[in-house]
Amino acid sequence: MSKLIESIDFIFNTVVEQKVYVRGCDSNLILEKATNIMKEFEHKLSFYDKNSEINEINKNAGVRFVKVSLDTFEIIKKSIYYSDKTNGLFDITVAPLVKEWGIDSNNPNIPSNEKIKDIISIVDYKDILIDEVNLSVMLSKKNQQIDLGGIAKGYIADKVIELYKKNNITSAIINIGGNIKVLGKKDEDCLWRVGIYEPKKHSQEVIGSLDIKDLSVVTSGGYERAFISEDKVYHHILNPHTGYPCKTDLKSITIVSEDSIMGDAFSTPLFIMGKYMACDFVKFNNLSCIMITEDDEIIITKDLVNKFSLFCDKKVLTF
Repeated sequence: MSKLIESIDFIFNTVVEQKVYVRGCDSNLILEKATNIMKEFEHKLSFYDKNSEINEINKNAGVRFVKVSLDTFEIIKKSIYYSDKTNGLFDITVAPLVKEWGIDSNNPNIPSNEKIKDIISIVDYKDILIDEVNLSVMLSKKNQQIDLGGIAKGYIADKVIELYKKNNITSAIINIGGNIKVLGKKDEDCLWRVGIYEPKKHSQEVIGSLDIKDLSVVTSGGYERAFISEDKVYHHILNPHTGYPCKTDLKSITIVSEDSIMGDAFSTPLFIMGKYMACDFVKFNNLSCIMITEDDEIIITKDLVNKFSLFCDKKVLTF
């Protein structure tokens, strides 16, 4: 007989929830192992930890290569791949821009056009140099910085699911600040149900749901983190090409994929693209997604129709 065990932690500056169905008396050890792995990742990958491997790379920008762990090397290499795929709309070197705007801080700032132009000159993922033989990374220009906030949660969710599998878990869900991945079914007769929320700050209104197994669900939108200045809203999703919060006709986009790292990396650039470019990108790359537009339309890929339940009267389009 399996039983449900749960844990809630605060890691990566966000709430992390685990739910696992297990057999055996030392089942809580699985959650402890997963939590410890996530804390180790946080120490390696966090932009906000002065002693992280990421900040060691940043401190040595334009100076030298820095030897890193295999995980850090892999996630940076993957980041370069996803940057190539999205023509630089996903770019981990956007960190200086994020820092300058400070939208996640208590003192957000609207930089001058001159300041934006100055910072954009050092935002370019092609300046990330990697040495596969020595597992080393270097930023080619001084003052460049990388921040893995747009991809780390996906990478880690995949690793936690791998851990569950190695410990003979067949049913589980991990939620890292809204980045969700499920293993197997919830039980023999029931899939995992993941809610799609109305894209508003702190929204608790579920407008639909997905019934899934062995998949990841990652959502990007500009509604959770933003500030208002002179009646204008500035959200946290910056376009690396312009240096400003992106102008888009989407409220949110949800990527459904086997690998959470892919959903994490693609969700933000597709949000930046807007619905028409995002639809083209999704079709060309055979992705699965749900978009909610500024006109309150729900646009969903045909493969998700049978998995999706609608709880509101919004117009639904498929492609």
